[in-house]
Amino acid sequence: MALLDELPSKLNENKFVAMKTEYHDDTPHSCEARDHIVLSKNGTHPQCFSETKKLYVALTVGLLMFNSTLSSSLPGGSSFYIASYFGIVEPLQQILVSTTYLVGYIVGPLISAPMSEHFGRKKLLLATGGLFLVMSLACIFSPSYNALLVFRFFAGMGGSAPISVIGGVYADIYSKPRSRGTATAAYTMGTTVGTVLGPTIFGYVAYNNWRMSFVLTTALAAVAFIGTTIMPETYLPVLEQIQAHKARCSKTCRVVVSQKDLDERSLSIILLTSTRRPLELFATEAIVFFSSLYCSLVFAILFVFFAAYPYIFRTVYGMDHRTAGLAFIPIGVGTVLSMPLCMAYDAFRETNLKDGKNWAQKEEYRRLPLACVGGVLLVASIFWLGWTSSPSFHWIIPMMSGLPFGIAFNLILIALFNYLTDSYGIYSASALAAASCARSILGAVLPLAQNSMYTTLGIGWATSILGFASVALLPVPFIFIAFGPQIRLRSPFCQAAQQYR
Repeated sequence: MALLDELPSKLNENKFVAMKTEYHDDTPHSCEARDHIVLSKNGTHPQCFSETKKLYVALTVGLLMFNSTLSSSLPGGSSFYIASYFGIVEPLQQILVSTTYLVGYIVGPLISAPMSEHFGRKKLLLATGGLFLVMSLACIFSPSYNALLVFRFFAGMGGSAPISVIGGVYADIYSKPRSRGTATAAYTMGTTVGTVLGPTIFGYVAYNNWRMSFVLTTALAAVAFIGTTIMPETYLPVLEQIQAHKARCSKTCRVVVSQKDLDERSLSIILLTSTRRPLELFATEAIVFFSSLYCSLVFAILFVFFAAYPYIFRTVYGMDHRTAGLAFIPIGVGTVLSMPLCMAYDAFRETNLKDGKNWAQKEEYRRLPLACVGGVLLVASIFWLGWTSSPSFHWIIPMMSGLPFGIAFNLILIALFNYLTDSYGIYSASALAAASCARSILGAVLPLAQNSMYTTLGIGWATSILGFASVALLPVPFIFIAFGPQIRLRSPFCQAAQQYR
């Protein structure tokens, strides 16, 4: 509101008076040379795209996301063989192929998310998608281990953009929370499947040649990049700026401005301020902080399992590398099963909303009950794995713990990502960037301790540490359900986001 309040004074300083005018793309209009352009909800407004165009946007960014997460785990399965090829014997150095990629995940969202809110979603995704494509290609021909690590870092930076931007894109094009939630659930399921499929794919595709890991991700990156080139822009302030520029270039309109045109700050100041926003949200917003912390733990546990599963099923049950990779399939099945659960809950809540039930009208009940269920399943699945991984139990028993883990993993991420998007609206890209950075930090650091944890404490107690941490964060969605409305009411970002709804 502050920006709109200051609008007349800012324009008077430039010797013209602004009028807030709506433009309908298909209707001829006369135009004063002193108009402030606002896109009405038809034509080029992203929430009024055709369903086909919305689906194309959703699938394009979903493919970018899928390939990014697949790339995070696929080379990780070959880390031992990559290290052996380059003569690396130190265990901690051997897992740096995955760690450096996640370090790129930490740095990337701090830049990509706010830049998407300045330059637009499409330009950002093209730039980062191009970086990811080039760096993935470079990994195939890496002449040394150090060069490979550098390429992986920059690939992680490029690959992190869809993770932090995709929630903002869905908020741009879907006005209805249920539609937005379904889209978010679908992409979360797809990307989780991509992540857990990495070790399985490696066992049968890249086992004899580790470079094939990067050939696969490079091919997918090329397809996704081509798809992005024809994707429409979805960020409303940038679209308004584009329309204002077109109007200024027409014969009837010479001085037409958008809200972004009124921002008199230099580009460096804008980028500095915007880059600081994810950190500010993480440090000052309780919803962002605790959602990020919970998602970080869940994400880090999955990456610990990428090393723990081969250790368990090869050491305890004597499986070879390829067979041990199949142990991740129940996790993938669990993530797929989470999708109909989300849709069933949405339908249940919608029915109760139409019936006038009070609980269904509360914002927090739109998403968070799924995280409550997921939290319980997460704790149960972790202790299940830890205390059944022994010769006393058939290998199928600990392996099937991945089924509830996959369901829990997706339910928690879907619920909290959607809650962040619903709460922060136009700032959701920055909120998700904060969550992405936090989870990448923990995802990069915690696996470094995996080897010593499992060799020193044993499978049962090492896995139980992860279970106890999950118990500690189990109350987070319950607390949000109880106190979320008060927290959002006191949040300046949540209140500011309401202006664009």
